[in-house]
Amino acid sequence: MAMIPQQATEDDAGALREQRRRIVLRHVRSRAASRLARRSAVIRTAVLLRSIGYHER
Repeated sequence: MAMIPQQATEDDAGALREQRRRIVLRHVRSRAASRLARRSAVIRTAVLLRSIGYHER
């Protein structure tokens, strides 16, 4: 059985950590974008309802 040099395993671990970090950051950005889109939709709906006088009914 061939021995894997210690440096190679550390490099692999570092690459995996970097890959995980990129994935987590992508998810965080995606969730933030979804939150912003939802908030914008709520505001647009409120403005629309206000403009047609919905609150007066």
